Amino acid sequence: MCKIFCMSRLLRRAKPILIKIKIMKTVKIYPAITLMLTVLFSLTSNNAKAQLKTPSSVGKYEKGTITLKKGKEIEGYIYMDMMNPQEFQKRVNLIDEKTHNAFLKGKKIKKEIEVYKANDLQSFTLENGQKFKKCKYVNLLATRKQDMLPKNLMLEVVAEGKVTIYKKHHHTQGIVSSHLPDRTEVNDAEYVKWQENNFEILYQKEGQGSKNMSIINIKALVGDNEAVLANYVKDYYGFQTLFTKGPVFESSFQLDALEAFTKLVDDYNN
Repeated sequence: MCKIFCMSRLLRRAKPILIKIKIMKTVKIYPAITLMLTVLFSLTSNNAKAQLKTPSSVGKYEKGTITLKKGKEIEGYIYMDMMNPQEFQKRVNLIDEKTHNAFLKGKKIKKEIEVYKANDLQSFTLENGQKFKKCKYVNLLATRKQDMLPKNLMLEVVAEGKVTIYKKHHHTQGIVSSHLPDRTEVNDAEYVKWQENNFEILYQKEGQGSKNMSIINIKALVGDNEAVLANYVKDYYGFQTLFTKGPVFESSFQLDALEAFTKLVDDYNN
C-alpha cells in the first residue's frame, strides 16, 4: 500500500510532460507496469460523500449456519440486507427458530438477537448456498491512517481452492462512494440491483494474504500453471480485456469481470 501511495504521489508532483514520457516508455518496455499506473490513476480520482444509514425494505432473516472461530457451528436465522451490506460484512445478527417465528408475527426481538463480530467467526453459510468467510480487507482508497489498517470482514466466497475469490459490497453509511445511487431517485429494488452488480473483488492464494484485484499480478497468481497463463494471454477467458480496461470506478468491478476472473481461477484450481 505504501509503495502504491508513494508512487501515486510522485506521479502527481511530476510535470505533465514528464508523466507523458514516463508512460510512453513504460508502454513499450513494461506493459504490466503501465496497467498498474492506469489503476493508480483511477484510484486517485476518488470522490466521496457522507451518508446516513440507508433505510431498507428488503432486509430479512435467512436460514443459515455460522461457524465460530474455534469451529463450533450454530444454526439459526441470519439478517441479510443488501441495502446495507456493511452490516453482514462486519457482524452477524443471529436469531433462533422460536425468535424467528415471533419476528414473523410482528413481535419486537431486539433483546433476543445474538451478535457475532467478524473476529469471532470463521464463516457463515445460507440455506440458498451462499457462503461468507472471514477475510482481511484493505481499503485502497483510504486517506485517513485509521482507515488504511487491514480489517476482518465477512465476504462472499465466489470460488474456493488454491485461489479463493471474494466479493466485497459497497458500504452505505458514513463516508461512502459518490458513485452510489441517489436514494431520492431510485427505489429499493433498483438500489439492490446496483449493489449486486458493483463490488470490489479480492483474491487469496493459499498461504498468502488477500489482495484487491485492482492491483493483481496475473503471472504471480497463476504463472505456475502454463496452460492457464497461456489461455489468459490469448484472452480465452475474456478477463485480460476486461482487466486492461481497469475498474468501472475507483476499485470497483462488475459481474462480467467477476465471471471472467472466476473462469480463470476455476481452471487453475482444477
